Amino acid sequence: MLSCGTAPNEVFQHSAVFGIGTPESCQGGPWSSFGLQSEGNVVPQGQAGRWQATAPPGLTINSATLTASIYDVNDGHQYGGGAYWQGGGWQAVSSGSGRDYTFGGPTGIPGLPSPYFGIQLVCGANPCNTGTSAITVESAQLDVSESAPPILLPGKLWAQNGWTRGDWPLSTTGDSPSGVCSLSASVDGQIVATQSFPTDPAAWHQCNAAGLGGLNTTVHTTQFGNGVHTLSTTGSDAAGLSTTVKTSVSFDNTAPTISLSGPSDVPTTSGPATVTATATAGPSGIYGIDCALDGGPTQHFAASSAQVSIPDTAGQHTVSCTAQNNAVDASGNRATSAPATTTVKVGIPTVAALGFSTLVDGLRCHHVTETIHFPARWVTVVVRGHRLRVRERAHRQRIRLTRCRVRTARRTVTTWVAIKRHGRTVRVRRRRSIRVLLRPHRINRTTRVVAHGHGTTVDGWVGTTSGVALGGQPVEVLTAVDDGTQHYTLAATTTTRADGSWSARIGPGPSRLIEAVYPGAATTEATQSTPVSMIVPARIRLLRVTPVHVAWGGTVRLTGRLLGGHLPAGGALVRLRIGLGRTFITYGVHEHVSGSGRFTTSYTFGAGQPSVYRTYSFQLASLPMGDYPYAPAASNRIRVTVGGHPVVRRHGHGHPHRRR
Repeated sequence: MLSCGTAPNEVFQHSAVFGIGTPESCQGGPWSSFGLQSEGNVVPQGQAGRWQATAPPGLTINSATLTASIYDVNDGHQYGGGAYWQGGGWQAVSSGSGRDYTFGGPTGIPGLPSPYFGIQLVCGANPCNTGTSAITVESAQLDVSESAPPILLPGKLWAQNGWTRGDWPLSTTGDSPSGVCSLSASVDGQIVATQSFPTDPAAWHQCNAAGLGGLNTTVHTTQFGNGVHTLSTTGSDAAGLSTTVKTSVSFDNTAPTISLSGPSDVPTTSGPATVTATATAGPSGIYGIDCALDGGPTQHFAASSAQVSIPDTAGQHTVSCTAQNNAVDASGNRATSAPATTTVKVGIPTVAALGFSTLVDGLRCHHVTETIHFPARWVTVVVRGHRLRVRERAHRQRIRLTRCRVRTARRTVTTWVAIKRHGRTVRVRRRRSIRVLLRPHRINRTTRVVAHGHGTTVDGWVGTTSGVALGGQPVEVLTAVDDGTQHYTLAATTTTRADGSWSARIGPGPSRLIEAVYPGAATTEATQSTPVSMIVPARIRLLRVTPVHVAWGGTVRLTGRLLGGHLPAGGALVRLRIGLGRTFITYGVHEHVSGSGRFTTSYTFGAGQPSVYRTYSFQLASLPMGDYPYAPAASNRIRVTVGGHPVVRRHGHGHPHRRR
């Protein structure tokens, strides 16, 4: 509903002529009166003064209600007038003041709707020069309808194509003939902002959302799940018409991630290595991967996977990569993952040699004591500052000397000689044996037998595969008890000499596997040697055999011990041997030797003639077992005499006692 209006946006605009005045023009507010009156001047016939409300395009006046006072109009005097509109009008009748008149609508004076509505005062005489006629409107209300809904103009997030993330501004404005009075925005039906604007009911354009900046808000995309959503904006105007527009927006607030895979250590001989970068992201997908090698310029890969080649130059090479997805924030920045970094060592291949160094064909030396004869001679001596010539007598002196000789060996030498035979020169092959000098030299062996309770020395060399020695490098010597477990532990550490050689001492212990490990350096690869074997024979002792004299058919008791520890859980096996002269036979095996290694067993001789005496020897020997880290070995021998009558032993009480 529109009232009169206030200047300068009055709904009713007047057009006066000479002799017709406009007493008021709604200057005081929406309910101020306005009207037309004659002023007693001479007015030509047909001249008129008018107040008219003309609706802007898109608006139509449906009805009008006036509270008016009419004086001397259409009463047969000089002036006439009333209301008018498109296609019709109403002739006012002088009726006094304060009456209500309704035009249009179901109960009003028919004729509306119309694009305009007005009141007029018209001179009907020729001329009009007397009296006072007036139409005064105390209030005027127009009921107006609108033919077009609001037009909305959303922006910012609305205009964004593609995936978004974070906080985004959203702006919406709009207008209509009656003016947009409220705006709202929602995501998937959830209101994110709403705003109302002031309404002026005395103006055609009652609300001015566009002039007041419209709706401006921030959409927090993190409040909604990742994916595609419906963004809606709605505007309602003063005529009660509303417009809703929708669009699709895509949110992705999942940060991308990146991982690197590839070798951490490669030799220079294997060619360029490759590090693979793999990126993952939310529904927006991966925009690309940026990688830098050794802090150099960044290389972009427009894919979710990328491969970075590592040069085959020796040293440490660092690859650092980040991934970006397709979701941008309000500043246009894409989401970026935390950087992933890996280091690849490219090293020169190396080799580690290990063995037991043994001197071959060395000098054979021995000590001798000889008597040396010194003949008489004249010598000069100094006595109290004087030089004297004295004669030294002949004498002999015994001196201990060390004499060494080299080793020689006979070799067969083949030569070709030219001889004449039957007048012709022919070549004949001849062979002869000569003695050659065997020069001392060292050789490396992969096995060495070491006596029980003794240690040994291992030697080695470390260098590149091309033969360049690596001096001053650490070497770890690992050993594993040779019981099948292959459990290596650190036994020694050493450093290579300038020529790449090294040596280390291995302490006493059981049979062991030995290997050398070079841990590598910044530009060289780690390596380890082939294992070598340190073989240690078991130490077994036959402690006693009792008695040492026994008759035929008697029994002896043997006590032995297997030394050195490392006995298997199920015990060790010991072979029992008996010998006669130089001949030995195995007569049994003692099982489950465990604990301290001490054990006892017995042997019973067969029957024989008392007059026959024989001497037997007993011996123990260890047997090979997979989980017993000692090589087989034999014990000492103890002899037992068998034959005759049982030995008579006397006790303290004096009577003899025979024992078999």
